[in-house]
Amino acid sequence: LHVACRCGASFEVVAALLKAWPDGVKEKTESSFEHIFEERQWVPYWDTPLQMACSCRASFEITSLVLNTWLSFKENRTKSAIMTLQRVTADCTGDVKDLISHLFALCNNNADNPSPNEIMDYFVHIEMWSGATLVLDTNPTAIKTMGLDTKVMADLLSTVGRCCSLKAMWEVLCNEQDLLEGV
Repeated sequence: LHVACRCGASFEVVAALLKAWPDGVKEKTESSFEHIFEERQWVPYWDTPLQMACSCRASFEITSLVLNTWLSFKENRTKSAIMTLQRVTADCTGDVKDLISHLFALCNNNADNPSPNEIMDYFVHIEMWSGATLVLDTNPTAIKTMGLDTKVMADLLSTVGRCCSLKAMWEVLCNEQDLLEGV
């Protein structure tokens, strides 16, 4: 997966590798050396396939596929994990920078950031479902303003239950009490 992201493999190859071993997205490999000026030495740093895809300017389709898989793992849905991507965003293509900036916006309470609803709309538009559930995990009240038909709420609740925290599920249910009417 690292080699595929680094060498510009096709979308189909990356998708097949992720399908065969989704956990590969978490693996780190020594990719290069970074100079530490204070100590005057070279030290290795480690890249995940996602960091490598960003650094090597992989296409938006490949980077978003790898990112969607990366976000499906609970340990990567934290602010600290997401902020590790800052080191490689300078090398990304413009559309990938935009994608990752939406993730950073979830981690920062900056007035200039898009709202959780705008971030949710963006992830839904590009069909990045791990990103959409991350928005719900960090901002469960976003469901209330989405204007979803009650008929699709069962599927949404099922997804929230599988992908989000118990706290997020509780807040969704508290904000959508009409769903429990007659139960």
